[in-house]
Amino acid sequence: MTTNNIFKVILLFVFCLSLTLILSSQAGRGLGRIHGTVYDELGNPIEGAKVVAKHLESETTFESKSDNKGTWAIGGLGTGYFRITISKEGYETLYHDMNVSQFSSKNPPIDSRMRKVEVSLMNMPAIQDEASIVLFEEGIQLYKQGKYAEAASKFEEFLAKNPTIYQVNINLGSSYREMGDYEKAFAAYNKVLERVKADKGFYKGDEDAAKALASIGEIYIKRGNLEKANEYFKQAIDNFPEDETLALNMGKIFFGQGNTDKAIEYFQLAIKIKEDWAPSYLQLGYACLNKGEYKMAVESLKRFLALAPNDPRASTIRDLIPKLEELIKK
Repeated sequence: MTTNNIFKVILLFVFCLSLTLILSSQAGRGLGRIHGTVYDELGNPIEGAKVVAKHLESETTFESKSDNKGTWAIGGLGTGYFRITISKEGYETLYHDMNVSQFSSKNPPIDSRMRKVEVSLMNMPAIQDEASIVLFEEGIQLYKQGKYAEAASKFEEFLAKNPTIYQVNINLGSSYREMGDYEKAFAAYNKVLERVKADKGFYKGDEDAAKALASIGEIYIKRGNLEKANEYFKQAIDNFPEDETLALNMGKIFFGQGNTDKAIEYFQLAIKIKEDWAPSYLQLGYACLNKGEYKMAVESLKRFLALAPNDPRASTIRDLIPKLEELIKK
């Protein structure tokens, strides 16, 4: 091979190498666009949800946030598989994998419904450590799947890394409670009460203490001691009377135990605390229906529809109301 030909081969090699590096640096980028809307469980838009699109091959990431209508959009995506992660404090993180096309018209909208984290504490300090966030979220998911022993293990590991975030003892206690290990559940809940008492000297106005007291009440429900359960529930409400979710959850517990009158009492209390909150009216409607009080049931269910017309259960409720109104006329 002549020196001239060798030089040409070297130039061609360098050109191909440079092209490969350029294409590699642009992996995951292109003209593709995806969009969607984020809702809560009642169909209301969620503002400020963080949306991250990650190209699974190159790990290139793109970010967006939902606006006041719950909508978001991300442009500049290349062809390939992306993992869409949607997160917001107080809600379960959602994941969605999709194959993105350069032709945006072929990318369907991603409509997501986020559920509130029920067993976490809304006033818990922010967690900065990524590994701890993963542990906590894994514990939440395992709890919801009914894998209570595994959930307890995650919460124990979390608390070992973050002992100052004592509120997670409520999650831990709830896991042990569902396992039937009431002694460990009591111990976890009492750690919260002891910490609140040490920090403040009293429980009044403290949401963590109220949740711990209510959780102890749930243990007594499971043990069949309704009198003791109601005593703890009353303490929880007295110490934190502005929490409508606490009253609602207590009503659900009594309703599940077949004590409809006591359930109605707590559902009405939840409405008194927050008059424009749809879930309380839905549960009150169900309880009144169960008791045969159709007129009150209709009134409650209509109020629910007025507050949450886009709720997934709304169509069923709309079909039910005329049938109940017929029963009232008879």
